[in-house]
Amino acid sequence: MSRTTARTRPEPQEPHPFSEAELRAWRGFLRLHRRVTEELSRRLDRHHGLTLAHYGVLITLVTVPGRRMRMSDLAERVLVSPSGMTRAVAWLADGGLVRRDRDPDDGRSFVVELTPDGLARLREAQVTHHACVRELLFDGIEDDDLERLAAFYERSV
Repeated sequence: MSRTTARTRPEPQEPHPFSEAELRAWRGFLRLHRRVTEELSRRLDRHHGLTLAHYGVLITLVTVPGRRMRMSDLAERVLVSPSGMTRAVAWLADGGLVRRDRDPDDGRSFVVELTPDGLARLREAQVTHHACVRELLFDGIEDDDLERLAAFYERSV
């Protein structure tokens, strides 16, 4: 194709563009998400030596029966790639925060279990987590608005 043809071809139009309010809401959501996750990650690392992914593994395990899960299910729940989960679990296991064993029902898989040390570390990290989220996300939001926000997000998933 010649340069002349490329210049004269009309540019494709954006399909179904966002309204001004939709665009502002989307950009605001992305900026807020980034701000909260970056600061939360920084504080968890500084105060507890945990990444956000490590915290995600620990908080997920504490919520399931027996505080144990198959590693593939854990990766899906925490939204981490299988290789990322392997690295996170290896690091947590080296620190005694989780135990990783072969799945007795499937020798190719692993089951990850939260240890008492992992639970203690999680509880300490939750103080930082909750304070950071309250400060960056919930401060300044009235109770009625918080209820509406919670209902909106529950309805959206």
